[in-house]
Amino acid sequence: MFINKISLYNFRVYYGNNALDLSTDINNNISVIAGNNGFGKTSFLTALVWGLYGKLMSDVDERYRQDIMESGGYKRYCEKLMNRLAISEADEKIALLQEEITQTANSAAKLALKKKLTTYSSFSVGLQLSGLMIPSVPCEFVEIKRTYDINTHQESIEILIDGKINELTKGVGPEIFINDFILPKEIAKFFFFDAEKIVALADINTAEEKRYLSQAYAEVLGIKKYTDLKGNLQNLRLRLRQKSAVKSDRDVLEKLSKQLTQNKKLAQHYLQQLEERADIIHSKKIASDKYQEQLIREGSSITLEELKRLKEQQVQYTNELLKTKSRFNELLELAPFAMLAGKVAQVKQQLEAEMNNSTASRTLLQDKFSAISSAMESYKSRFKVSPEMESSLLDLIKSELLPERKQDVKTLLDFTLDQQNRFFAIYDNLKNAYSKTFRQLVMEQKRLQTMYGNVQRKLQNAESKERDPVIMEIRQSKDRIDEEIKSLENEIAGINAKKQNAETEIQILSRKISELSKKVDLEDTDKEKDAMAERLIEKLDKFINQLKLKKKINLEKSILRELNRLMHKDDFVSRVNVVISGDLIDIELYDHQRQFIDKELLSKGEQQLYATALLKALVDESNIRFPVFIDSPLQKFDKQHSRNIIQEFYPFLSGQVVLFPLLQKELNEQEYNWMLPRVGKAYLINQNGKYHSVFEPVQADQLFVNYNQRQEHVQ
Repeated sequence: MFINKISLYNFRVYYGNNALDLSTDINNNISVIAGNNGFGKTSFLTALVWGLYGKLMSDVDERYRQDIMESGGYKRYCEKLMNRLAISEADEKIALLQEEITQTANSAAKLALKKKLTTYSSFSVGLQLSGLMIPSVPCEFVEIKRTYDINTHQESIEILIDGKINELTKGVGPEIFINDFILPKEIAKFFFFDAEKIVALADINTAEEKRYLSQAYAEVLGIKKYTDLKGNLQNLRLRLRQKSAVKSDRDVLEKLSKQLTQNKKLAQHYLQQLEERADIIHSKKIASDKYQEQLIREGSSITLEELKRLKEQQVQYTNELLKTKSRFNELLELAPFAMLAGKVAQVKQQLEAEMNNSTASRTLLQDKFSAISSAMESYKSRFKVSPEMESSLLDLIKSELLPERKQDVKTLLDFTLDQQNRFFAIYDNLKNAYSKTFRQLVMEQKRLQTMYGNVQRKLQNAESKERDPVIMEIRQSKDRIDEEIKSLENEIAGINAKKQNAETEIQILSRKISELSKKVDLEDTDKEKDAMAERLIEKLDKFINQLKLKKKINLEKSILRELNRLMHKDDFVSRVNVVISGDLIDIELYDHQRQFIDKELLSKGEQQLYATALLKALVDESNIRFPVFIDSPLQKFDKQHSRNIIQEFYPFLSGQVVLFPLLQKELNEQEYNWMLPRVGKAYLINQNGKYHSVFEPVQADQLFVNYNQRQEHVQ
């Protein structure tokens, strides 16, 4: 679809009739309309949106909604759209024309003059479009003209197909015709841009903004019309059953339907509350972060939580040091023994000797020798041991176990059995593990001392800063906001619980309605409709899921391709993930380390590149061929990116691209020359006086020549 011609009459700075033709050549698809600030570039863009949507323009862009609201309503806003010069001349012209009407006798001529009266108090925008595909209505071009009279506050719109009024436009109405057959207002936001709006596409933070943009994504991707159709079919089935139900069932169905509607409204209300609180928390967290930054600037770089954590660590390290000290003292008690290891070994020998020489020991050994003798007696026949051999073995064993002469051991220790066990335990500890344990304990104590010292220094520093009156005040403000955030989070948890209850109730009621509806006997004709609706819903479910998956994959590929084409950093983005969850659609970026890229942390130029890539991908996936209009096209781009945008983006964005640059500042001659091979039409907006801008057509390759001449003339 192309816009062939645009006509403005007394619209803002454009006095009288002003018209221009846009390029419709796909090989020279760029039209450039340049002008200085205040000459009417933004007014031209506003005229396009108003001409298509009238008061519905507030649904196209938030700034229009804001402008209308700040003006005091749509009527007051439209009064501002009227050219000031035309308004100032209107009274005099109307008076002269009324005098002429009075003097005219011919009724037909008088009627024509009366119609002319309205032109002095009205403004209008006209568009001629071609390449439209209107079902069952073949056409070459469509003309739309919207007019507003500031005296009567009457707005009129005329739509002609091939120069004639068509029954379709009369039947559906002009606004619906434009929305359904020209360009839906929900997706118009992707065809009328300025630099700030492009950046705003990447700077979506609040839940409301995400929901709003998700609806636009779904509309652009063609998903919404199928989900709407499914909802309509479900409502049709319910209406059929309510119509055919007996009175008792009908009463129940009506009651359940009413409850279902109430619960849906409640769920929506809770959702709105959640979004509002999420937005409030978001803003409070920003404020909390700002206070934290102030604390850091004032010298207090830790949060209250960190301060508490430091104190907890201080207690922890203190306890661990006490335990280490206790273990160290235990080891120190053994230190004298370790230092006198040779003497301890002598004590061990002495103890063993005393143990061997004791009466209890000899009795024990005698018992063992008797046991060995008895065993040899019982086994000697089996092993054929001769008596001589038996005697020799027993003598040998006895001499070792029970020597005839006792060792001359002087009893020095005389340990009890418990003392003996404790001594041998200490001896084994000294011999095997003492030095290793001692070294480990020394190292652990050094580590804990270091950690404790670090924590202690941080605490002393923080506590000394916290006594500063400025820091105290900032700290109190931050703590207050943090408490409010906690309170809101608790409130959100409560609302979430209510929302879940409402959603559960919706599921229960829906199931009851569905079950009750099945019991209702439909009339024959309604049965066919119901069966058809059921089959269509089933097919739609499968189709919608497949469509979402297909659009997700295509959108991910398109965004990544456009990003890589526009970015001069090859490794900036490696993966794009389009997340479709219910009605919400979100877009995530990942770098080559598979790390999530927070779009809020991108520079303004990078955000504009991301949004530009997103815009191109959405336009491609929408299958809507509509001209794209971009005001201040290269604002915020550096030179390298500007060249990419000019050569790789604009020529392929749409079959018809209209740019509104501020020459020399937003588009210099070198940059213009890069796009010149694709420029089909070029205009300069000149001013013949205050509130009197006009379009001047120029040769595409003479744009800067003419612009420079105008500038020299002005100087």
